Amino acid sequence: MAKQKDMQLEGTYDDIIFYKSKGVHLFRRKGNTGKQAPVAKQQAAIMGKASAVSAKLRAACKPLIPEAAGRRLMYRLNNTLQQWLRAKEHERTDKIENVTVLNGFSFEENNTIVDMFSAALPVMSYEDGTLFIRIPAFDSPNPISPLPFNGKIDIRVTAVSCNIQNPADTVSYETGFAIDYDGTPVPSQELSLNLKPVQGNLTVVAVSINNLVAGFVRAMYN
Repeated sequence: MAKQKDMQLEGTYDDIIFYKSKGVHLFRRKGNTGKQAPVAKQQAAIMGKASAVSAKLRAACKPLIPEAAGRRLMYRLNNTLQQWLRAKEHERTDKIENVTVLNGFSFEENNTIVDMFSAALPVMSYEDGTLFIRIPAFDSPNPISPLPFNGKIDIRVTAVSCNIQNPADTVSYETGFAIDYDGTPVPSQELSLNLKPVQGNLTVVAVSINNLVAGFVRAMYN
């Protein structure tokens, strides 16, 4: 048996059994070790890669992550990345415009508001591939539903691009936008993220709005 690192899984995945014993999360292989060793190695590699990528994404997005998210965020993001890696989307040669398991991923569990902002704050690309986020026009008492903004609006954005095969090769860019909204119309704007996704990288764009909601509004893979 071996201890789980940065995970709290329970159940069976292929030929690996994850379980909790005396308050410690462990994992072991089923019988017929010789036949199942390759599968065990594959699953261990997936878990290790997911943990490494998760650490890089969380480190880059740390200024946006609410304190209440705690270690539970690490477990949730690790598990979501494992799910994506097991689907083998990272082995595709075509560009994946939307990694669905990460789009709308909230930094706080059971907070589904962030999913609504994927449309309200779309992430797009200039002709040269540089990402930008479109800030909508503020021309009503409630310009970005469902939050009832009144007064200062503070939008902080972090874009992160992580190489799946070498997570140490990670780049990020932080920016933001703030206005004191009093009902006077403000035209829409494009906020450059100064980052170009490259082949083999998982790229996510995280947004925090008035420190009330934070998470990924867009995830893609080149």
